[in-house]
Amino acid sequence: MKYENIKSIVLTILVLTSLILTWNLWTYQPDFDYLDEGDSTISEVEINEKQEIGQLIQPSKLLYHFDGVHHGTEELADLNLFMEELGKWSLFDIEITNYSEEDFYSFMHGNGKMEVVFPTNIPLQTFRYLTGFSDSEPPNISVNRILIDFSGESFGGEPIIYLVQYEERKVYQAKVRNLSTNELSRTFYQTAKILPTFIYEEVDENRYVFFPEQAPKVRTGYYYAKQLNPEDFKNALFSNPSIVTRDQVTDGIVFRDDSSLMSVSRPYNNLHYVNPGNTGLGNSMDFNVIERGIEFVNEHSGWTGQPERFKLDNWTSSTIEHNVVYRMFIGDYPIYYFAEKGVADISQSWRNNEIYEYVRPMFEFLSWKSIGTNIPSGREVKRELDNFSDLRNIQDIRVGYELKRESDVYIIDPIWVYKENNAWNKLNFTGSDELEGGM
Repeated sequence: MKYENIKSIVLTILVLTSLILTWNLWTYQPDFDYLDEGDSTISEVEINEKQEIGQLIQPSKLLYHFDGVHHGTEELADLNLFMEELGKWSLFDIEITNYSEEDFYSFMHGNGKMEVVFPTNIPLQTFRYLTGFSDSEPPNISVNRILIDFSGESFGGEPIIYLVQYEERKVYQAKVRNLSTNELSRTFYQTAKILPTFIYEEVDENRYVFFPEQAPKVRTGYYYAKQLNPEDFKNALFSNPSIVTRDQVTDGIVFRDDSSLMSVSRPYNNLHYVNPGNTGLGNSMDFNVIERGIEFVNEHSGWTGQPERFKLDNWTSSTIEHNVVYRMFIGDYPIYYFAEKGVADISQSWRNNEIYEYVRPMFEFLSWKSIGTNIPSGREVKRELDNFSDLRNIQDIRVGYELKRESDVYIIDPIWVYKENNAWNKLNFTGSDELEGGM
């Protein structure tokens, strides 16, 4: 056989072999049946529930002012009714407005005024989850109250509301579409005199804190609780759960990898995740810790359901980090555990636009029973405030629950609390142990 013929045969074999290999590569589908999905380092973990941003941001109280007499409500049904109304509105032409500094009390709390009080500052960028905006981009401001004026000067005119940063006395005027002041007055203001009477304490010049005059009807609750699974949080919070170590310690469990640590405390029944590998400081200028914090918990469906629920309580920012707290509620009232954070709240710290610290409860309430109890009246609260040497940093006063634990039973006991320098404290009464409330 001639060399040229041999060469042609070899080339033909090589070409056919190449075509066969190419076809196999194109059509090959590997069998992944042997892979265990639990071994994957990226997993979608759904621990409990997701929540919409609008479900977690609500007012703390509604106030109605009538010629020096004030009424109000902190009941969930009333707050929800207003939020339904707010959701229909569309705000536009928002601009700062002038008022008399000497007459701030009358401007905010005078006759014909309705106040919607939020527990903390809300950026208008976040308000878009609560109401509409006709302007393409709302101003870069934060407010903590909505003021609606039903007095004769503005009643029946073009719908206008005021967005207020109360402590700084900054007032913005906003025009509103889809708002009938007549209907709003009939639904809320004209029926408000049947609501509880509120009194106030002037804690600083032209700054007033309102709270119920009479003690509300309250009950002490007793709950059993379901424990959440620490392994679910390990899979959700660590980027590669397969390399995470688990150690039993005296008071709980510790999980760790080369950059993060998660501990679950047995005494407090809470989780504490910290990411010290996140060495950055501060966050970007447009970082919104309220929204990002909600998204973070939603990423692992970390909100527990009824009977407890969570609401935005407070947020702060500094050059180092942003912090946000979502507080646990039962019915109309918030729950507080003063010895440790993350037992009756979900707290987060963010640095470099990433989670740095995450502290939260590791339980959800189940069956319960309750018995009626008594707490001091608002008048007794006002007398107790006379013993304070300085009221200037007090931001709010209200009724809440103190969380206690006896073995496997959680107890929520009604108390009065006050907010000072963004921290909640129990108001202790010096007159008599019987005034403390509870059992």
